[in-house]
Amino acid sequence: MSNATGRSLREFAEKMVELEIATEEQATAGLAETESFGMDLDEKYENLEELTFLIGECGLGFTTPEKAVGDLEEGYEDLLRDAAACSGGSVVVDDVALVKVEDGAEREEYLHFRRNGRSIWHRTEHLSDSTRYMDWTTLFDAIGDLVPGNEDPRGFFQVDEDSYDAQWLLLTSGQAEGLKEFGLSVPVGLGNWVRDGLPSAEPETSAWYVEDDRLHASEESRRCLAEWLAPMDDALARWRSAHVPAGFPFDHSPDSLTALERLVLERFDGPAALEAGAGAGDAFYEGAVRYLGETALRLWPCRWTYQYTDDATSVFGNEPRISVNAPDGFGGGFSPDHALRTLVRERTHGVVRECVDDLGESVESYRAALRALDAHSRY
Repeated sequence: MSNATGRSLREFAEKMVELEIATEEQATAGLAETESFGMDLDEKYENLEELTFLIGECGLGFTTPEKAVGDLEEGYEDLLRDAAACSGGSVVVDDVALVKVEDGAEREEYLHFRRNGRSIWHRTEHLSDSTRYMDWTTLFDAIGDLVPGNEDPRGFFQVDEDSYDAQWLLLTSGQAEGLKEFGLSVPVGLGNWVRDGLPSAEPETSAWYVEDDRLHASEESRRCLAEWLAPMDDALARWRSAHVPAGFPFDHSPDSLTALERLVLERFDGPAALEAGAGAGDAFYEGAVRYLGETALRLWPCRWTYQYTDDATSVFGNEPRISVNAPDGFGGGFSPDHALRTLVRERTHGVVRECVDDLGESVESYRAALRALDAHSRY
């Protein structure tokens, strides 16, 4: 970004000290190192991005390289460790691996790492096995995972305009604004999507995932979920006796979902009828939602979740959902209410079964990835 008057390296160092990004000692050491290259510390630069290399000379931040220096896995590991180091020790990264999962002609690749003990997965795409170009979408997501969070107000900000060979700093929003006022672009800011705190339950059990949800859900989310789950058995028993025909296969099998679809379509001839019924607290429809979710729980490792939000535009907030017992990178889950509304609107048999089958695909993908990670670690 251009600046009418230009800025010098010395001025940039002074600004970083003023904003408490760097200490006096770090700035002095960085300027001394730069001066040893024969550079004039007071020369004015109209393009302020020419100054940002000083960040590295001060021992601050990290760089997103255009290409990995070694192989791709080493490149990801070096970058993630450098990013985590910016936290001063509150974020620790280990077990970084590029995991390849092969199933016949199909192949998936994931970036795996642990953040303070929590296993994190991101699906990656690379041009070829030999390329050293990183997946930038994955890289940005992973950098966001390493923001300290909790009570730490800082996030990662890209200081250069172009992401290739860009300097990054862990900054408060006020520090980022200060650099913008100085004349730097600061085009990207990444917040934290991962909270610390691990469940005490055995990893990969349903209890672990339920406890993890409770650790990180809001109080209102926990209250709403508990309110939904408490009457589950009694509500389904009443639904079965009052709203389901005698021949309905109440066994939580895949075939029972086909029967459920028929019941819902017979009950509601379109969205208007559904709104008139469900909107008035229709006991049949609520029971159908409950039965669909409970069937998913019996077929695949998953659980009920709830996210309360004040955002009226949220698509899946403020309603019970089914989430697969796998990290977010495997993306399994659905809203039973949304699935049934889609069935009534589209009137296409199989919509409900497909939602549950998708859970299975997520579970199997995660299991395959775990096997591949284990093989990678042993290798």
